[in-house]
Amino acid sequence: MLLPVLGHAKQRAQAAACMNNSKQLAMGWIMYTGEFADKLMFNSSSKNSWVIKTYLTWGSEPINTNTAALLDSTVTAMATYVKSAGVYKCPGDVYQSAANPGPRVRSISMSGTLNNKPQFINKNGRKYFTAKKMSDLDSPGPASVFVFLDEHADSIDDGTFQVNPGYLPGQESWRNLPASYHNGAGSFSFADGHGEIHAWLERSGVNRTLYRVTMTGTPPNQPWNTGSFAFTSRDYEWLTDRMPYKNP
Repeated sequence: MLLPVLGHAKQRAQAAACMNNSKQLAMGWIMYTGEFADKLMFNSSSKNSWVIKTYLTWGSEPINTNTAALLDSTVTAMATYVKSAGVYKCPGDVYQSAANPGPRVRSISMSGTLNNKPQFINKNGRKYFTAKKMSDLDSPGPASVFVFLDEHADSIDDGTFQVNPGYLPGQESWRNLPASYHNGAGSFSFADGHGEIHAWLERSGVNRTLYRVTMTGTPPNQPWNTGSFAFTSRDYEWLTDRMPYKNP
């Protein structure tokens, strides 16, 4: 009886710590907009992105374990506001391949709709767009626009989480995949600074959001992103409802 109780308590503690990490990053992101006349922090641009533009792998490349790069404010915008490397890592992300010399430094990515160049579909009556300023988030509003999330360990590469929003039900698909480290749930923080742990609904079948970590492959060549999947996903719809858009 005691072991399951302890296991659940550990999961809850990890989820709370992860959400706190994500909220710290969101507050740094908000502080940046206040200092730079409403402009959003760069997101995987060539210089001064929120994190340095390099790609995590399952190999031995130094960037996988280089915490100094996260904290170098000359090349990484968030380093001015968040000065602890541990904030970028979910405690539930314990995956380390045999080729990797140590735990990877990051689990968290930023939404590709925020000061990046994502691909949009726009078939569902909304006009999704790339937000450049905080004032661009009026619809659906800062409290409903996610900024940071934990990305699946096999999906995470650069600092940007990309989803093509606007597919119709039955045509939906994943590009990057959110993580589910917290008993089938993922951690999010939003443009108003609050955080959430969101439980995924699609847990089996071709439209599932829950994939086990294999520590193989190179994004985007992953089983959820083969180019042949088309499905209806409540999780995809929940995520894209929380991206900036305009109604026609």
